[in-house]
Amino acid sequence: MPNRTYSSRSGFTLLELLAAILVISIISATLMPVIASASDSFTVARDARYSTEKSAFALDRIVRIVRQAPIGADDTGVGITSATQSSVEFSDGTGVRLVGTTLEMLVPGENSVPLCLDVESFTVLYYANDGVSSTILTPSQTHRFGFMIVTENVEMTVLAHPRVWIGQVPL
Repeated sequence: MPNRTYSSRSGFTLLELLAAILVISIISATLMPVIASASDSFTVARDARYSTEKSAFALDRIVRIVRQAPIGADDTGVGITSATQSSVEFSDGTGVRLVGTTLEMLVPGENSVPLCLDVESFTVLYYANDGVSSTILTPSQTHRFGFMIVTENVEMTVLAHPRVWIGQVPL
């Protein structure tokens, strides 16, 4: 009887290894652009969210300042000491202004506080009781303030109504 030896084969042949490497390379080459695109999308979304959040914070704070605006010296209207297209200052020392690319909040008796950095533009609009006519020449008669801020290509606007007009007869 002949002596037969059986050898058990374990492992891969060179051809099988090359085929596996080829398949993995094709899958990797297909997925890399998808992964890179997802990473870029995440970065863009994160930056937009950050810009939106910092602009929204600044506008929220500005609205609170305007709502608490003091009454004018003759007990009518809004007490405004300075009104420009990029700033408003009230008679109690509060207000906001754009200095360079920094939007600052004015605090009575203290240094101004930065509200938002890297501001591309900041605009203050002054509206009469009709909501259309500009009152920049007579700022104490302003019934609505419009604020627009642009930071990192994100533009946000808000309207604010000072509470001093509650109970006053419009002029």
